[in-house]
This record gives sequence, structure tokens and C-alpha cells, in this order.
Amino acid sequence: MVRARLLAAGAALLLLTALAACGDDDTVSSVASDDDDRSGIPLEETTWVLTADAPLGVALEAVAVTAQFQDGRVSGHSGCNRYTASYTVDGDSLTIGPDIGGTSMACPPAQTAVERAYLDRLPQVAKYAIDGKTLTMTDDQGETVLRYEATEGSEAIQGDWEVTSYYAGTAITSVLGNVTMTAKFEDGTVSGNTGCNSFSGPYEIDGQNITIGPLESTLAACPTPELDTQQTSYLNALQLAKTFQVTGDQLDLFREGGTYAVSFVSG
Repeated sequence: MVRARLLAAGAALLLLTALAACGDDDTVSSVASDDDDRSGIPLEETTWVLTADAPLGVALEAVAVTAQFQDGRVSGHSGCNRYTASYTVDGDSLTIGPDIGGTSMACPPAQTAVERAYLDRLPQVAKYAIDGKTLTMTDDQGETVLRYEATEGSEAIQGDWEVTSYYAGTAITSVLGNVTMTAKFEDGTVSGNTGCNSFSGPYEIDGQNITIGPLESTLAACPTPELDTQQTSYLNALQLAKTFQVTGDQLDLFREGGTYAVSFVSG
């Protein structure tokens, strides 16, 4: 009888130990999941693109709006112009502005409406949260003010692009002469066509920074002096690029100071 009781007690102890071990595994699994949630995309040094369901009060449609947070400054494309403002972060609290600066190009009505609504909302931001690739900003009442999706720059730039405008030395100009100018970024090499010749060369990316060149091209004569000048300006503009931004089907390369070098659409 005594032996039977001892065997029963031992079995019970083994069962309790097994249940405790299972409980420990569940706890570890839960903690790991929480850590995975917290190890998502960071607010800073990420390119955020405003989503179509952002509650602006005006139609976003195909207008590109972006934000990049770094070293206490937020900057990006506000619909037509480039903007910049100071920001501070404390836990999940986020304050932007109130002073917001930027370029002052004239914009079509739809872009102007988006830009005004967006810039008006930035100083209303009080908190932020990141869930996966989605950044949501809320006001001090907890109401959603803005919502963005993250883009992966080094991956997003890869592919075929067609030039829409470029820096011609004194101003930004559209493509002249009824030709198509292109660029393809792939595995550290950029190649394309100037409208007269093909070209290629290396590129390097570090976050949102980009270095292009030196570039080499074939030597066929352009049919007109205008196209020859355009070819030279385009290749020079590519090599002036310091930063870049991919927004949907649009790629923008920027010179020092955030001014445009070349703009593309997906080819």
C-alpha cells in the first residue's frame, strides 16, 4: 500500500513538472512574439508614403506625399513642393513644427489642395504608432490625422524608369525632341538611353543617399544640337544626384539641398 501511494505521488509530481514546462514554453513564445512586434520598421530613416485612406478631407488620387524623419528634421514631398520641419519624439509622443518651410513652385489645383491639407495637419500630430509597414499619426484626442506606408528604397529603385524631367544646368526641363530617355537600376549598375546613345555605370545606395557614376556612353552623333545638349545635361544630372525617393510609380533624384536632378515614372 505504501509503495502504491509513493508511485502515485511520483506520477503526480511528473505531471505537474510537465505542465509547468509547457507553461514556461508558452510564456517564452508570447514574449518572443511581443519582441517581434516591437522590432518592426523604425520611424526614422524610413521613407513614408501617405496612403489613399489618409483622412485629408481632399482626394489624394495620384498626388505623391512623403515623409522622412532624421536627426530632428522631417522632410519630403508635400504634393508639389518639398517641405521641411522640426520634430521631437518622446516614447510614442510626436510633435511636428509648428514652423514648416519648403519650396514655392506653383502647383495644379488638385496638388495644391492636397498640399494645403497635408501641411495643415502636420502640427496637429500628438502621437504615432507603427504596425508592420503602416505609420499612423493621431492628435491629442486619439483621432487619426495622417497614415503612411513604408517603402524600401534600395529595392524600390530597382527596375526600368522613363525620364519625365531633368536638371538642365539652370532649370528643370521636360524631355525635348520627342525622344525617350531611360534608366534601369539593377544590382549596383545603372544603364539606359539618352535619346541618342546608351549608357551605363555604377551606383551605390546608403539609406536614402545615392551616388551615381562615373557614367560611360556610346558615341553615336545626335541628330540635332538640341538632343546633344540634352544628352549631356541628363548624364550630368544623374551624377549630381545625392538622395532619392520612390513614391508609387515615381522616382525622384535630388541634388545637394533637396533640389531636383531627375524625375522618372516607372517604365
